[in-house]
Amino acid sequence: MTAPRVDCSEAITSACTVVPASVCVTVSARAGSSKPHSKAIRQRFWLRTYYNFPNISTTGHMTASSLPAGLPQDWPHREFSRTVSTGPIRWHVQVAGSGPAILLLHGTGSSAHSWADLLSDLSKLATVVVPDLPGHGFTAGAEFADLALPQIAVRLDDLLAALELPPVALVVGHSTGAALALQWALRQREDPPRAIVGFNPSLVPPPDLYTMLMAPFVNPLATSPLFTSWLASLGTREGLVNSLLDSTRSKIPVLQRKRYARLFGDPLHVRGAMGFMAATNLTDLLTQARGITIPTTLVRGTRDHWVPERHLRRVITQHFPKASVVAWRGGHVLHEEQPERAARFIIDMLSPPASG
Repeated sequence: MTAPRVDCSEAITSACTVVPASVCVTVSARAGSSKPHSKAIRQRFWLRTYYNFPNISTTGHMTASSLPAGLPQDWPHREFSRTVSTGPIRWHVQVAGSGPAILLLHGTGSSAHSWADLLSDLSKLATVVVPDLPGHGFTAGAEFADLALPQIAVRLDDLLAALELPPVALVVGHSTGAALALQWALRQREDPPRAIVGFNPSLVPPPDLYTMLMAPFVNPLATSPLFTSWLASLGTREGLVNSLLDSTRSKIPVLQRKRYARLFGDPLHVRGAMGFMAATNLTDLLTQARGITIPTTLVRGTRDHWVPERHLRRVITQHFPKASVVAWRGGHVLHEEQPERAARFIIDMLSPPASG
């Protein structure tokens, strides 16, 4: 079959992230050479062959009606955004690339934009699925009962089914998103992912005393509309947002900081983030942790004070004894301050096991 003719005159590299490899060869040859993208094409070929996935492609050209309400014109990778409704949840999700599927899950208070600087590299070799989690960003319709880890894991399965993509080959989460990745993986009995990756995994539960005595009083206040609206009004103050981001001890780029400031100024986003935090029960997750047999790699930051190393190592030793632990120099948002390294690390996780 002859490869379809496409117009990729703006940027061949960009085109190769969203069209089949055969088309990329045609376009590169038309530009004067078939060599510049040969390595990426070979990588994509063995990934597809190994995982036996169809040659799907997501062009990202969406009509205005398919975009979530309020999505800014300058939001990163807006061309890959779409709205997908599953039950009461109206997801904002970005899907780009072709090949084995990678599911990226952001942490509390963030959104799909957290992975923006990784998307181009990853989508050259895989189908990348990046949702705003319920209660966050531009995903709408979630109630407090929808924000616990097991419930979000169910909702993620609904989303993936609606997208009609191949089984997820790799799930990657940041902070509480790493906990969600583990929770979701527990449900995947028939088609488990090949691996789980957690950046700065938030796996240290609060003290039992807080859970038993304080949480029942603090959580309703913290998630109330009045309190979250007040927090959002503070979020419009750039200095406070920068102070919060500085506390991660990660070097977050200015553009990313502005995106966080926009989110923190939205009362619904703040309420969802606080609700997600209040609904997350790490103790329940850890009691199930030994049921996870999927290879798991956890990447911690040497300057991450949000998830102290001493406590994290204790949790890993007790509940994830087979997990690989890698240390990078950096703070709590490693993948945003080192996006190229993080993308390479994720791609390496997709590599077939070495033949013995």
